[in-house]
Amino acid sequence: MRKYVFTAQFEKSYSKLPDDIAELFEKKLPVFLKDIFHPSFRTKKMEGFRNPYIWEASLTMSYRFTFEMDKEGKIIFRNIGTHSILERKKV
Repeated sequence: MRKYVFTAQFEKSYSKLPDDIAELFEKKLPVFLKDIFHPSFRTKKMEGFRNPYIWEASLTMSYRFTFEMDKEGKIIFRNIGTHSILERKKV
């Protein structure tokens, strides 16, 4: 199974999730760590980022999470929430 860490942003967003969504993430986490490209996650690279290692995956049709993989294959969970987490903030 892959190694992983949660960013502070992920932990903050996770703490605000509805209980059923948080429980679903916990249940699906081992499946994801075993196969990040499992069809149920619909994993794909995020577009428009300079870092080529940033990905998004679906938890449900409404909830997504973002992550990156370092060069050793460790997964860094970046954010989790509704589809709006994928929108870029305007500067």
